[in-house]
Amino acid sequence: MNCKAPKPAGPREVLHHEGMQMKIFRLCVFFAMALAAASTVWAQAYPSRPVRIIIPSSAGSGTDVGMRLLAEGLLKPTGQSFVIDNRPGGAGNIGMAQGAKSPADGYTLVTGGFGLTVVNQFIYTAAQMGFEPVKELEPILLVAKVPYLIAASPSLPANNVQELIAAARAKPGTVNVALTTTSSRMVYELLTRSASAPMFPITYKTTGGAVTDTIGGQTQIVMETIAALRSSLTSSGGRLKPIAVTSRASTELLPNVKSVAEQGVADFELSGYVSLYGPKGMPREAVNYINAELNKLLRLPDIRKRFIDLGLEPGGGTPQELADFEEAERRKWGPIIKAAKITVE
Repeated sequence: MNCKAPKPAGPREVLHHEGMQMKIFRLCVFFAMALAAASTVWAQAYPSRPVRIIIPSSAGSGTDVGMRLLAEGLLKPTGQSFVIDNRPGGAGNIGMAQGAKSPADGYTLVTGGFGLTVVNQFIYTAAQMGFEPVKELEPILLVAKVPYLIAASPSLPANNVQELIAAARAKPGTVNVALTTTSSRMVYELLTRSASAPMFPITYKTTGGAVTDTIGGQTQIVMETIAALRSSLTSSGGRLKPIAVTSRASTELLPNVKSVAEQGVADFELSGYVSLYGPKGMPREAVNYINAELNKLLRLPDIRKRFIDLGLEPGGGTPQELADFEEAERRKWGPIIKAAKITVE
């Protein structure tokens, strides 16, 4: 074994070593700058052709109109059209599956939301849905929240949440609730469980039918989006009475109505929402670019006003915040849906 101390490096060896370190450092800087430049060039080049935005519902809905506003706004900085492609049917699963299965190149986006990307996966099989939300969708942005409204028939004596709970407890199962979507069913399930208020759900195919029957007293409560019920709220004429909104606090969509939580049901919160995705694996530069541009648009006063008029609370945030929010929603609603044994009708 050689136990001799190593020979000290001479001046030439030291200079050579330092020179190699400097060369390596310069190469690292060069490659870092090259990668940054390539990323910048890619971002500047995107989009180089029209982008399709699939909406899994019919034209004319609040989501459809809101996304068309944003699509018009995206045209200005990009110079490329963002084309809305309505693909209704299959409880939204048809359009969602088409978006998820599209090439992950940044040129096909799809809108989702509470019912589409959270609730449906607990009441449909993966085969029925045709896609798997977590595995096949790339989160981009929470575009808007859509709070629900609990409204009462003029014939029901209850005027607030506590009076509604008392009426339900006094005669269990006699307060009939009109429901039109799986999301409104979630409002019903959360309220009856959180407040121990036994009510009876009745499913309607149309919001119009649910509202008409509630005004007429055939049902006592209707649960729907604020946008769907706002025009039926008046102080006279036998119209609907607002009881509470389902957001955590009162909302600028209906500022004079308190939330369920503000009226004493702790931690009650449910808002539908509109969210935007690409197929999983979509280029990160495209994700970040669309996210940044939409955040800018949603801060514009005229866009905000139009969204409020449509019954949409303007959203925002990062892709990761959308992913985290949806994961929390799945943990919250999965057990409730399973316990209620909600299935496809």
